[in-house]
Amino acid sequence: MWQSGGVAVAGSVHAAMGAVVRDALSKRAGDTLATNTELRESLGVGMGTVQRALELLAERDALRTVSRGHLGRRIESIDIGQCWQAAGLPPVRILLSRPGSIEIDSLETTIGDELGRLGVPSTLRHLAGGNQRLDLVGRGDHDLTVVSAGTFDGLVGAGQPAFVTQRRLAPGTYYDPARLVVLSSAKAPVDPDRVAIDTESFDHEALTLAQFPPRPGRQYVEMPYPDVPAFVLAGVVDVGIWHLTSSAVPVELAGLGVRQMQGAGAIAARDRLSGATIATWTGRPELRAVLDAIRFDGLAAARASAIELERASAERLRRALGGD
Repeated sequence: MWQSGGVAVAGSVHAAMGAVVRDALSKRAGDTLATNTELRESLGVGMGTVQRALELLAERDALRTVSRGHLGRRIESIDIGQCWQAAGLPPVRILLSRPGSIEIDSLETTIGDELGRLGVPSTLRHLAGGNQRLDLVGRGDHDLTVVSAGTFDGLVGAGQPAFVTQRRLAPGTYYDPARLVVLSSAKAPVDPDRVAIDTESFDHEALTLAQFPPRPGRQYVEMPYPDVPAFVLAGVVDVGIWHLTSSAVPVELAGLGVRQMQGAGAIAARDRLSGATIATWTGRPELRAVLDAIRFDGLAAARASAIELERASAERLRRALGGD
């Protein structure tokens, strides 16, 4: 009988620790925790249970607070990893774009390394399509994804509910501007008539219409974005917007024309949507502290290094093929 009661008490303390940790991680140092009364009422436990949970967290240096009487407890410091372990929080379920993009690969490596540094476990799955990833995170099937600023703002602007929290990174972190290019066939006219477009992709549609606005005689040919290089090479379309990705054979060596986007409107659209937005499920409010703590200081250098390695590889191939 005593053992059963002891297990019940331990379970109550663990539940209280979980509630305290989630509340603390959804806030910042200097903020006020939910009051003992609020925690007690929401969990259905006694005041002693909540107090014991706070003591255990303090003993582990996971969470330190200062009591301010009826004003509640002010958060002094938070150790995210210790809090995560003490509360037994589940891993962060990350959903990212498919590998191949230097920008996305750099973000994936940085996020994984930073979660490891913070002591936060995670799982990773890949899925193409920012719209689809946001939908899965919004439904709670995954906890965190990264999309372009264009995709995120496009969904919000289209009336989608603000179902995720977010952290915005600098322009160029999702699409390096120099890697958003126009692919053209060998016989493409200067002012092309047949333009590839993927209306299922907010970014591709926005970039395509900005670079090649509607005019009499212009035809937009609907196709999945990954098919753009093949359809341009085959002459089905004259041009298409493309995001350069790592490839054994660079697109210019495969017989495609490659040029930078041009024109004030197209460049403005490119720069506006090029930043990364990290979005999380609202059902995991504790991820706010994680997002705040992730450091992206070395992201630009890592991206530049990867781009240089890719350039050197392409140069070696060009020389092997007898190019200048």
